[in-house]
Amino acid sequence: DLKCKREGCEFNKNCLCQAKKISISKNGECKSYSASEDFHKKEKSKIVQKALRNNTNVECGCCGCIFNSDLTCIANGITVATLSNNCPECCTIKIK
Repeated sequence: DLKCKREGCEFNKNCLCQAKKISISKNGECKSYSASEDFHKKEKSKIVQKALRNNTNVECGCCGCIFNSDLTCIANGITVATLSNNCPECCTIKIK
């Protein structure tokens, strides 16, 4: 599953990422984040729904992550959330 807990992202639809492609940087930041212009988006993106994975390619630049296979994430599921620096980050990274 591909969960997004980043409020205000245009691709976040009820905590499910709708982006066609996600790019995670070497430090785990989601580089695909795009702020939504929808004023009420922040509240709508908090509703948790059943997890369904779209055909989304997840590029991973975190070379030390056990789920990185030739710069592609092979985890069964990932979660993107806002961490301490207010940037959307992959919470699934597990360093070897």
